[in-house]
Amino acid sequence: MSGYPQVIRAVNFEVDSLASALLPGFCTVVFAVALLNVLFFSQGAQGLFRDSDTGWHILNGENILSTGTLPRVDTFSYTHGGQPWLAWEWMSDALLGAAHHLAGLSGVALLAGFAIALTAWGAARLSLSLGGNLFFTAAAMVVLLQTTSIHWLARPHVFSWLFALVFLACAEHKRFLYALPVVACLWANMHGSFLLGPAILFAYGFFGPSLLALLATFINPYGWHLHEHIFTYLQTDYLMDHIAEFRSFSFHSAGAWSVELLLLISVLGTLALLKQRRFGPALLAVGLLHASMYSARHLPTTAVILLPLGVAALTREARSWPSLRQMLEYSDRVRIIDQKIWGVAPMILIVLFAIVARDRDLNFDAAKFPVRAANFIPSAGRVFTKDQWGGYLLYRFGGQRKVFIDGRSDFYGQGLLETYAEVADVKPGWQTVLKQYDVRVVLIPVDHALASALQLSPEWKRVYTDSMATIFERVG
Repeated sequence: MSGYPQVIRAVNFEVDSLASALLPGFCTVVFAVALLNVLFFSQGAQGLFRDSDTGWHILNGENILSTGTLPRVDTFSYTHGGQPWLAWEWMSDALLGAAHHLAGLSGVALLAGFAIALTAWGAARLSLSLGGNLFFTAAAMVVLLQTTSIHWLARPHVFSWLFALVFLACAEHKRFLYALPVVACLWANMHGSFLLGPAILFAYGFFGPSLLALLATFINPYGWHLHEHIFTYLQTDYLMDHIAEFRSFSFHSAGAWSVELLLLISVLGTLALLKQRRFGPALLAVGLLHASMYSARHLPTTAVILLPLGVAALTREARSWPSLRQMLEYSDRVRIIDQKIWGVAPMILIVLFAIVARDRDLNFDAAKFPVRAANFIPSAGRVFTKDQWGGYLLYRFGGQRKVFIDGRSDFYGQGLLETYAEVADVKPGWQTVLKQYDVRVVLIPVDHALASALQLSPEWKRVYTDSMATIFERVG
């Protein structure tokens, strides 16, 4: 931070209270850009529903709100119906259900969009509060938005990003540490990544608050069984190997440049933290880097946590480089002006614009889900469909049509997933599985191998087809 106090004294720029409220500050711009990208640009709000798990989350949330009780057994499938189920994200489900009750899918999109935009806003503020250079922070926010966009979905994990930022900010500023057990309790009831909170405090050496936060996570409807369930789930190699989002990121994917930049900034930031003898944040960074390389699912969380830390650490290093002095001093002067701008009016206006301009006819994407075919599913008989369509069918029929399987892989377990794969991959015995579960209707993508097998079987007849899906019904 050498040179920064001199810059402060050198700047004599006043912003009156009216201008402070009307002008958009840097973090307000970050919030606005993130919100507009999530809801209107890129893939738009419909992109938040490219994963059908949102369907059963909404349905479960509405059931919780209407009955006032949590589900104890499964009511969504005919394969595991009546078996004990831990709805471990029940509070997030209730929020999604309430948003859906108020404004349909557009309400759910607004809720998820605001959570993502607040995450970007919080990451930017944290970076600046740690002494991060304004220009470095702006570039890092581009990387953050691009990286987190791979998981921009209307699902409970978007709330976990906010919780992670709260823990990190309190640890870095050494404030409100003993209020974090309350946050940990909320986190444990909203998303399964809640152990990251106590881990952050532990890495920073705050062992007392870390222990209290960990104990607070046991305040949930399932007690210690929640922790047991999560550990069992994450230690099942079959699930980790066969669920796409748990596998490592493919650098052949579109937008891989942002992940490469994230890893570069994180590695350089970690080295800078070690040089500055900030071993706690460096330990946290190494753990998150390992997790992000192991599973693509952890990349957004890594971006949310490590980009503010990395930018701040690299800024401290850059201040010792004479060649960057002029740019850094200019950035510091801009930052001083920015600190005097609250941007209340622009923030309110962008929120109101998002609410008014939202797509009120929002639906699941007909290019990814059997939106048209669902109208022609025979009314009688059990339906088999692929796991990614299961949540959509639950949402579409309000849970009245039970499914073979949906996205709750932690609930169904390896056994049923292997059974499902026998049919989905047309392995020997697939017909036996369909008979075993008395499946009368199959809804499958039109170009799926199972569609070809059913077409050749005398036991099945095609009753509907379109460019997306085809329906077969058992003869007799």
